Amino acid sequence: MRTPVRLVAAALAAVLLSGCALDNLWNDVPAGREPVATPAPSESATTPEEPQDERDAHPYTGALAKDATCVKASRDVLDDAEFTGMVGGAVTYPVGALVKANAKWWTIAVATRIEKNNDGYTRDNVPRYEVFVSNAPSYDEDADVSLVTWQLTSTAGDRAAAKALACVKKMPLPQTRPTPKPWASYTGKLGAHARCIPLTAAQLARFQEVGQVGGAITYPRGVRVKANLKWWTVAVATQVNPNGEGYTRANVPLAALFVSNAPTAAASGMSFPITQKKSDAAARRALGCLG
Repeated sequence: MRTPVRLVAAALAAVLLSGCALDNLWNDVPAGREPVATPAPSESATTPEEPQDERDAHPYTGALAKDATCVKASRDVLDDAEFTGMVGGAVTYPVGALVKANAKWWTIAVATRIEKNNDGYTRDNVPRYEVFVSNAPSYDEDADVSLVTWQLTSTAGDRAAAKALACVKKMPLPQTRPTPKPWASYTGKLGAHARCIPLTAAQLARFQEVGQVGGAITYPRGVRVKANLKWWTVAVATQVNPNGEGYTRANVPLAALFVSNAPTAAASGMSFPITQKKSDAAARRALGCLG
């Protein structure tokens, strides 16, 4: 039996006059059932937290640690300073001294050397000494803090810098050595207590650019693991999408490897692809985590 049109119209008018919305009329929840809300996964549950910047947690003051003495900088420390100072070609840091400052900071003074170049670098525009601050000598990845090195633009009132400079000025410059490539300091050794950290979608997109893929080949997932110095070893899984360029699973490896000194930065740093070597423990760890 059909409901008369006039009755339906009357019912609708009653609803509108009572202030009820039409969607409530048609979408009432059946009695006795409570709506169930599924909370969205929190960002911290899906995205690994980045270590906090120690410069905010423990500001550098330039004060000398108790009984601080100068220590000759290792080649790793000098390479790290060259990365931070954006040199390593025409200008190098052949020798340096570091001294313990406040908190976990070390103040590092380096001597500069100018190689023959056509880039205009001379003693007129390159200081004889540069000063950096780093927590690398005290770095412990278990502490969930960031590895930080930066260059000081002023050393006024900085007792740690004054002591490190006084020490480096007494050090003789070693003989000239061949200038290494910027990435020559990567050894593939695992950083202390290194663990695998999943890459975010933005980081995967960046490594697709480095690998010059995208479209036919994409990187759906990947991990990074701390290696020596500021280097991170990155392993990504490859996906072959339908294409007319001849790419198939037969000629595209299951995974690709990269090295980066700034995998978490938006656009800075240096990243490059590598091939796996037997001596590369960081690559083995990353590939093992990738599965």
